[in-house]
Amino acid sequence: MKDTYKNFVKQIIFWGRLTLIVAWLCSFLPPLYLAVVHGIMPELSSIAKAFSMIASVMIVSWIVEPIAYFPIVGITGTYMSWLAGNISNMRVPVSALAQTAAGVEEGTPEGDIISTLGIGISVIVNLIVLVLAVFFGQQVISSLPANIQEAFKFILPAVFGAILANFALRDYMLGLFALVMSFVLTMLKMPSFIVLPVCVFGTIAVGIWKFRRKQALTAVQRSDDKNEGL
Repeated sequence: MKDTYKNFVKQIIFWGRLTLIVAWLCSFLPPLYLAVVHGIMPELSSIAKAFSMIASVMIVSWIVEPIAYFPIVGITGTYMSWLAGNISNMRVPVSALAQTAAGVEEGTPEGDIISTLGIGISVIVNLIVLVLAVFFGQQVISSLPANIQEAFKFILPAVFGAILANFALRDYMLGLFALVMSFVLTMLKMPSFIVLPVCVFGTIAVGIWKFRRKQALTAVQRSDDKNEGL
């Protein structure tokens, strides 16, 4: 089983890197087409300004999100999610709920396989729904009552609330810490590039501290039991 999983991971890493590199190169095809065929080319200063604006907003996400999502989506899910997109609002919830439904633990080979299946199915369903939405979405949405349309803005917070509840039930103190920290930083009107890393790495730090404290208490308890036996 372990050898099979190792071979599976090696293939996933190879194909995952390859597909992401191809996707990265393909993302430059539209501007290259405009530049080569139609001669439309912005000035280098404009390109540098646009890149600096995007980087200033996204650089924290580029670093923090892979670290934050990897324990849930796993190796395969990481490659699939960053290729397909909709990571936070679709791939992560699907992966977490699929592993919960299957009764497997995140970060294990079993969890990685279940996450792969869940995310793979979500990509297919997402593609089907997206195609239908392109042709019929505007007609359907415009025909809905205004109060229903207004409720759409609560979908993403509801998804994240469900994920928080799912993991907080395993360790309610850690879940409460993350909730309070994010609430306080939001009330202080901190920018998202500060809230995200502080909440993620702060919760990780508290989780590590709790784990080490539990190990220390267990060691002390075992030592006491051993001394009593003598």
